[in-house]
Amino acid sequence: MKRVSKNSDINIAVTAASYSGNKGAAAMLQSSLTQLYEIYGSKLNVKLMSVYPDADRKQVPFDFVEVVPATPEKLVFLAFPLAVIYKGLGWLPGMKALLGKNKIIAAYKDTDLVIDEAGISFSDNRGFVMNTYAFITMAVPKLVGVPVVKYSQAMGSFENFINRAYAKIILPKMELICARGEITMENLRSIGADKKAVICADGAFSMKDSPKAAEKVEDRVSKDAFFGGDVVGLSLSSVVDKKCRKLNINYRGIMVRFAQYLIKRGYNVLLIANAARMGSVKARNNDLMVCDDIYGRIGDKEHIRWYHEEMDAEEIREYIGRCRFLVASRFHAMIGALEKKVPVLLIGWSHKYKEVLDMFEIGAYASDYKEMKGMSGRDALKKLINDFKKLEKDEESIRESIDLHYDEVMESSEKNILEIGNVIEEVLPERKAKKFPDRLESEKYIGDFIECRRGYATDESIRKNAASGGVVTALLVSLLKSGDIDGAFVTKTVVRNGELTYESFIATDEETIKSCSSSIYMYMPLLKDIDKIRSFNGKVAVVLTPCQLKAFDAIINKDNGLKEKIVLKLGLFCSGNHLKEATLLSLEKAGLSLENADRLYYRRGAWRGKSTLCYKDGTEKDFSYEQTLCAYKNAYFFERKECMLCQEHFAKAADISFGDIWLKKMKKEPHKCTGVILRTGKGKELYEKCVNAGDITERHMSSADCLKGQKRALAFKYRAAKAKEDYYRKQGKNIKLDTSEKCLLPHRIAFRLAEMDRQFSEKHPDKLKKIPMKLIYYYMCLIRVLLSF
Repeated sequence: MKRVSKNSDINIAVTAASYSGNKGAAAMLQSSLTQLYEIYGSKLNVKLMSVYPDADRKQVPFDFVEVVPATPEKLVFLAFPLAVIYKGLGWLPGMKALLGKNKIIAAYKDTDLVIDEAGISFSDNRGFVMNTYAFITMAVPKLVGVPVVKYSQAMGSFENFINRAYAKIILPKMELICARGEITMENLRSIGADKKAVICADGAFSMKDSPKAAEKVEDRVSKDAFFGGDVVGLSLSSVVDKKCRKLNINYRGIMVRFAQYLIKRGYNVLLIANAARMGSVKARNNDLMVCDDIYGRIGDKEHIRWYHEEMDAEEIREYIGRCRFLVASRFHAMIGALEKKVPVLLIGWSHKYKEVLDMFEIGAYASDYKEMKGMSGRDALKKLINDFKKLEKDEESIRESIDLHYDEVMESSEKNILEIGNVIEEVLPERKAKKFPDRLESEKYIGDFIECRRGYATDESIRKNAASGGVVTALLVSLLKSGDIDGAFVTKTVVRNGELTYESFIATDEETIKSCSSSIYMYMPLLKDIDKIRSFNGKVAVVLTPCQLKAFDAIINKDNGLKEKIVLKLGLFCSGNHLKEATLLSLEKAGLSLENADRLYYRRGAWRGKSTLCYKDGTEKDFSYEQTLCAYKNAYFFERKECMLCQEHFAKAADISFGDIWLKKMKKEPHKCTGVILRTGKGKELYEKCVNAGDITERHMSSADCLKGQKRALAFKYRAAKAKEDYYRKQGKNIKLDTSEKCLLPHRIAFRLAEMDRQFSEKHPDKLKKIPMKLIYYYMCLIRVLLSF
């Protein structure tokens, strides 16, 4: 069994749920994600397989959630056939990689567990289309080889032949089924799918209240005398409306007359849309049109309220909590009422309502819309009125019954995530590494860390000269402004008398710190300037490379006076350092002279960046970083010999580490981002202080993205390690590296080419100068390809 690092990512995909549209689904989703994050923290990465991707991207409240477009058309007609091929022909070389170009397949390939959060599935009265869709929703991840669990939901009955077949095929393959109640459990037993089933109350019960939503609702109701009276909430449903129309039941007319009856009785009526899609004229997951119609047909507007808007699930629950009674046709409006201890009367369409009310021993207050079949409108209204009168009459006993069972049901709801957590702990160690670097062994590469983030300097003037997102500079400037540091030990390039060199010093003002932005790709023995920190009277933050930080740590651990001055150690990702000759040759190839030059920016600007030589007269000359400096650097010309064997990449001795995120998806970001690894409590505290001050704009980043963004550098350090050991052993040198990663032929070739290039540039710089830059560039690309395996 694989050893899983304590900070390894937990990758979860959630299907059959969304924030937009059905707010019951949103409540379940909000509850599950909040609880999972409480358990796994920054390790948690969630892919929301969304049927409304554009709307969900606007509404998702968590930065660890990635919305993946998974509309029914894409799932059924594209992803499902591809998943079948994946399962049947995945053994063919390159087939899985090819099929992984599909976004849905790719999302599942990188997932540890799928949580199906359908409110109801495999129910006879849902029909062929919906049951087929439910089957495919679960089949796609299973075909890709991902375990699936079902969050608390109603299932069955299974009398229909096709529905029963679907359920018997797929449900026994679930790692866990959370049955919403006894009726569902009995249905599962009838098809032998109960072996991994447990009863858990609906997940939305454990959705936490939102202070923000409560404040928003309170602001509105406190200004409206309407809410000072007895309010009856009417949760209307486009689903029940559609089902009633098929049986010639005038659902809307009945609800209009019932609302008028309530108003005559002295009640105020609040219309509630527990499913809403603003701007859509489609009825699916959208109660707005039903509510609009009923509101428009009621003349007494003083005693009725209707808010035509898409509310958050927490906001809807707050309004329900202001009601004395709720009459609901939406299941999760009922859940909201029970959570708020509001007596509720149901007009529903399946056993899912009753089995939940049975948990509170109030199942008698659930009725099925079919009971109105064949009734006249007057008789149907009379039945509803009589049911409501019974609710009024039994109000006290209903409230007592809710109170009696309340804690037990809430605990049952929380059991959903406890059971799912047990499955995660079981499946994660068994998961096979699918690609290098394996995120389950993140600490081997990254070292100890708290969490990963990514972001950029909010100040555009800082980003302008930054190699990536300017976060290091923004952090130092912010800490200086707040008084947490008195100075920062920083470095910048300078040109003196036509010679390229560098300056390291302690910057004590914002502009000086900003002037040191951008990376430097030449060897600088910065620790020889350590006395500048010793002689400085104040608190200091230092910025160093991994090997320098390691040596610096050893020094300050023996020098308490120096150690006390260091507030923060910032480390930079490092794939290796190069001799100055790499830079000088790049300048020569670009046709630039250092005469009258002032400084060099190795890389700044947009993706990849450009190099800029600045002159004393204020002029600047840009040249291609990618086809000069980058080409020599990544082909290992002029690489320092020590760096060829170094496996320290992420500055493990730092409080915070920073570096690039070389991922294709980052090209689409409006601002280039810096990868951030928060390692110590002190580092995290100061970083968050700067974020809260508005100096850094940032969000969650998975450790997998951190690793993948440096994949080629890590491949050279780890996958080529065995090739390095073998090479030096033949020379009679005994070196010891971490060779746990599999070294393939491409990695051996890449190392031999890199070592050949290093030696060639050291021994024959004049010959190297004669090789065309284009050839060097394409040759570098070849090495990068070899390191991509």
